[in-house]
Amino acid sequence: MLSYLLDNEKFSELFSLWQSTPFIYFGLNSEKPSLTRWEIFQVAEQLSHQLPKNDFSVILLFQQRHHFLIGLLATALKNGRCILPPNLADITLNNLAKQHPNAYVMAEHCPQRLKKQMFITDKAITQLIHKVQAKPTPFSKKALTAYLNTIQNAEIWLFTSGTTATPKQVIKTWKNMMLSAEIAIKRFQLMQSHYIVATVPSQHMFGLETTIFWPLFSASCQWFDRPIFPEDILEALNANTQHPTYLISTPLHLQKILEFKLYWPYHLSYVLSATAPLSLKYAQKIEASFNVNVFEIYGSTETASIASRQTTQSKYWQAYEEVVFQTHQNQILVKTPGLVSFQHLNDQIEQIDCSHFILGQRDADLIKVSGKRASLTELNQCLQNIPNVSEGIFLPSKNSERLMAFVVSSLPAVEILAALRESIDPVFLPRPLHFIEVLPRNDIGKIMYNQLLSKIK
Repeated sequence: MLSYLLDNEKFSELFSLWQSTPFIYFGLNSEKPSLTRWEIFQVAEQLSHQLPKNDFSVILLFQQRHHFLIGLLATALKNGRCILPPNLADITLNNLAKQHPNAYVMAEHCPQRLKKQMFITDKAITQLIHKVQAKPTPFSKKALTAYLNTIQNAEIWLFTSGTTATPKQVIKTWKNMMLSAEIAIKRFQLMQSHYIVATVPSQHMFGLETTIFWPLFSASCQWFDRPIFPEDILEALNANTQHPTYLISTPLHLQKILEFKLYWPYHLSYVLSATAPLSLKYAQKIEASFNVNVFEIYGSTETASIASRQTTQSKYWQAYEEVVFQTHQNQILVKTPGLVSFQHLNDQIEQIDCSHFILGQRDADLIKVSGKRASLTELNQCLQNIPNVSEGIFLPSKNSERLMAFVVSSLPAVEILAALRESIDPVFLPRPLHFIEVLPRNDIGKIMYNQLLSKIK
């Protein structure tokens, strides 16, 4: 359990945080403009009565934050496991249905592939919210402590993004996630009041941390929905002007938002980005356009977030407190309060001191062609720097040592290859060069390589 919840004096100071402080904001035009944490727990307890005891699964697809959190809590209160799919592709949902034929599905709209599962809708949760708010239960520290003790070992099944291969299952417990959240909350000073608006889904680790565990166990509050379009993001930001605000998003989404010349509110203080590298150029543009500080976080599905940096101020990453690195057989291992044991990192890092490091290449990022080595990330950057190339990416060819590339552009191939010759060694020129209308991405902006390769005829 989080240390402040174990400290009676600190916990007593935070009674109002759990009892009456608004946690989820719905906007001024809503019948009731907010939900408290205590109301969330009360609704979750009511919902848990509709679930069996122990050894059951819930496929959790809710997009709205309060629906997702209530479903997650209700499942944990009955010691069930929550399964968070990496995507909503038919093949993914088919596999889940086969592997968990008796699983419940919680979603605003049940996908066709899961129609045979037992289904709990957002309408059922809305009814329970009305019931709890109409007849509120007095706040009880004893009851809250009992809830938190009950959910400690409940499992959350996440998956890696599956951009390069079959998504890998990663199992976390509530205790793992709470301990990981505590060191991130300290880094971003979230025990002071902040407001969070996030464009990322809660089903991925980045979203699960920043939209569920960080706000729930800090003094932060957040917008109820996942806004995508700039106007919706503005509406969400303007729903609460009382607190400094974090906008949490991905590099791809932030680049799209930059294209709209909108007036961003003064209380937007920070932008937090993850899932892919954010270039210095775009970080500078975001800080100038939004008048904010831009931070990146570094982590993985296996480790949760472990470090951050202000992109425009430093190339060095600063590990959270209590994060420890270790080298074993030329591999970098990491240990955090939320990890039971040391975990292998997929990236190479160069340690500057015990808490700062430079991020190197991923193991899979380095390629070798005709005896020469290069970084796919750097090759991609050269391709994307060509004027009139909207998107582009290099990939190793399965049937040849040569590289191939996919590109979104109106330029002819001969001009793209000529531009590449000016910046890369000729052995890395793509053969073939495939033109495509759009690069397939998942809902956090990562390229789905398997889908991309399937487009080759």
